[in-house]
Amino acid sequence: MKKFIMMILLTILVAFGVSACNDVQSDNGTYVDTEKTTDKANYDRVRAYMEVECREAFSPYYELLDFQTSDYQEEVVNGRVEATFSYKLIHKNYDKNPDTVGYIKEAKDRENNNYQQMYDEYLQPREMNFHLKVVIDENDAITLYSNISPKGIEWEETKMDDFIMK
Repeated sequence: MKKFIMMILLTILVAFGVSACNDVQSDNGTYVDTEKTTDKANYDRVRAYMEVECREAFSPYYELLDFQTSDYQEEVVNGRVEATFSYKLIHKNYDKNPDTVGYIKEAKDRENNNYQQMYDEYLQPREMNFHLKVVIDENDAITLYSNISPKGIEWEETKMDDFIMK
């Protein structure tokens, strides 16, 4: 009988411990329910969303060559999917004679020592790197956040065109 009671108590303890592991205290002291997930459909949806957002924001300025997602981590927090990831956008300037570009033309006219370097680099691929988070709510709406902290993590709602100097 003692063994039976011990088994029941052990089962209850394990069940309680496992359920408690999913509760995480947020910054404001409240507890949120979290659950790790690896849903490929969400990953594919986030990648597609990011490509559309980048095309809308950057294609007027650059030829977009590649979109790379890495370090993708996803969890369900209070019924919403939250995914954090690193995002790399590879781009280059649109093909045109670098000597027709204002700052390169000016460097050539002034015989600037950096002219040849500017000319050579103008059509080379470059990278933009981002640390991002998306939240997919219960209505499947996606909200994008960027990490604005140079040290640590501080999420701020953003749009990809926020990264364009205007």
